[in-house]
Amino acid sequence: MNMDVSCLGKGLFGRLVSAIYPPRCVFCGAAGFADRDICEACYDELPWIGSSCVQCAIPLADGSGNQLRCGNCLRKPPHFDHSLSLFSYEKNAVHLIRQLKFNEKLAYSRLLGRMLADRVAQDDAALPHCLLPVPLHKKRLRRRGFNQSVELSREVVKQFGLMLDVSAVARMRDTQSQSGLDRKQRCKNIRGAFRVVRPVRAEHVVIVDDVVTTTSTVNELARALKKAGVKRVDVWSIARAV
Repeated sequence: MNMDVSCLGKGLFGRLVSAIYPPRCVFCGAAGFADRDICEACYDELPWIGSSCVQCAIPLADGSGNQLRCGNCLRKPPHFDHSLSLFSYEKNAVHLIRQLKFNEKLAYSRLLGRMLADRVAQDDAALPHCLLPVPLHKKRLRRRGFNQSVELSREVVKQFGLMLDVSAVARMRDTQSQSGLDRKQRCKNIRGAFRVVRPVRAEHVVIVDDVVTTTSTVNELARALKKAGVKRVDVWSIARAV
């Protein structure tokens, strides 16, 4: 009988860790479920997105499904082709992302990344050839010490066996924070910020980001990727601002 000893070892190690350090809810401290660091009650209270625009993932009226395009995408189609997002950027979703991003709660990336992977598994869209986290400028990366989009991507890559590309695209300018800027200002601020610095050897790429607000950042990154020859660019995010 053939047996993958490495996979067996990983499985045994995972079960041992779970037995010694069982998952606990990051909100209330109760026992986690499905090997997630969140309990069922707090999981259900998260601001999950139901129906959304198939292209930009902005929430639509309940019951609309996930195959319609919103008015903005119909009037001015973005450079990316398809999006999915877990939550509206409000309530406990804001807490999870801010704790990861600004308080160095890297363990939260495991929870959020696994929930993103769960959502991807439910989606009808084809899996990409690689994941490309939104890059940070080297100055901001030094200040923060990590890229939250990379940490989120690791969990998704682990589940689906995808390639993770963190070097094909560079952020050339340390742009002003997009927070507080309107759509027009965001587009101007981010224009030309990304450069493809080595060939992207994939026809289908997914951009991973923590929060998509006006889509200015992911749209500019998608534009650079399409210009470099990528055929399809999708966007996966934890939260979508409304």
